[in-house]
Amino acid sequence: MATVPARKVQELPGAPPSHLKKRTMIKDLVGSVRTTSYELPEDLHIYGKPDIKDTEGSGVVMSQWVASVPSKPKESQRSFIKTNKCALKEGCITAKAQRTYAQEHQDIRFKQPSGKHSAHHFEPAFKGPYGAVTESQNESVRKLIEAGYTEWTDDAVDYPDLSSLEQKRRLKPPKATKASMGHDIRTNHPPPAKEPFKMKRFATVKARVQFPLTKAVAIKAADVDATGNTPETETEPDTKKEGTSEEPEIN
Repeated sequence: MATVPARKVQELPGAPPSHLKKRTMIKDLVGSVRTTSYELPEDLHIYGKPDIKDTEGSGVVMSQWVASVPSKPKESQRSFIKTNKCALKEGCITAKAQRTYAQEHQDIRFKQPSGKHSAHHFEPAFKGPYGAVTESQNESVRKLIEAGYTEWTDDAVDYPDLSSLEQKRRLKPPKATKASMGHDIRTNHPPPAKEPFKMKRFATVKARVQFPLTKAVAIKAADVDATGNTPETETEPDTKKEGTSEEPEIN
């Protein structure tokens, strides 16, 4: 029976070789170095960037020194303002005549700036010091420390009288607006009590359930108590039948 050749495993780019373990599958071993997941270099391998010496030394540089070639001077641009002035002086009034004059005289340019500084040096007319002359003073430091130049006069003379000046007062509060008056709780009176709406056919029907007193009913009851008349209390109708117990039976 013929043997089937083994399928060649295709290695992915950047993946470790097949004979090495994957990095995520390598476990740490106490007391030993962790197994590497990549090919290690040879024993005589030198780490770091190689120091390649330059073949051109300082002697070669000095012996073959090449001087720089200076650049050509920049040509100045045409001065159209000066060209137009010269054209007017020559009698070229129309635009066509001025254009013809400018084409014939293209050498009218700005003055070429020179790279050298002028030898003329400006010298000021006055070389002495500026400002007011300081008067010499020979006062001793002892008098300054001992306040020998201080005139002990009344405080009213040394300090100005500020009693006549008008002092700043507090500003008046701003006037009330419609919005501020609407938000003022002092002016918000409670709404008048209104009787609840009832249809005419149900006006005489009494309620079977006594709900807690509302605000309007409480105010009405307080008014009745103030007049001395007791409000009529509605009695809850007895809906219990004879022979029935109060507590319901639980089957």
